[in-house]
Amino acid sequence: YRAAWGEKPGAIASSSLVRQLIRSGAVDQAQACLDRPYMLFGKVVHGAGRGAGLGFPTANLDAGSQLIPADGVYAGVARVDDRDYPTAISIGVKPTFGDSMRTVEAHLLDFRDDLYANEISVSFLSWLRDQQPFPSPAALREQIERDVNRTRELFQQHLSTG
Repeated sequence: YRAAWGEKPGAIASSSLVRQLIRSGAVDQAQACLDRPYMLFGKVVHGAGRGAGLGFPTANLDAGSQLIPADGVYAGVARVDDRDYPTAISIGVKPTFGDSMRTVEAHLLDFRDDLYANEISVSFLSWLRDQQPFPSPAALREQIERDVNRTRELFQQHLSTG
């Protein structure tokens, strides 16, 4: 275990430390404690369809009572039918659109099939940024493109080290 949050190298990674790291969005540090990425499982449910309208369709994950990382955007990996896809994950309330319901949405890069009602897993590799409101859907789309490009880079790094 590598030192996380000021812990001394070799310190015991307690479950409370891991939960604290996940709740704060420090998923890369939680991964160091767990020796694997933190993962959510759930059924894909219908959302508002805004992601698809922006050119980035998302799988809205019903994560039930699982521990959800802090609001923000993450690079991750989704597993569908024993195949891994680089995935940009957004957790939060969609401030650009004024939504108040917290969701977990995953945009699977290079995936075009229908996932509704399927069970998938989503692993968190790295925190990318805080959620933030954008002045327009076009500005949000530009940021999502940057998030997707960074996700692809981190996925390639994950493949080369994992």
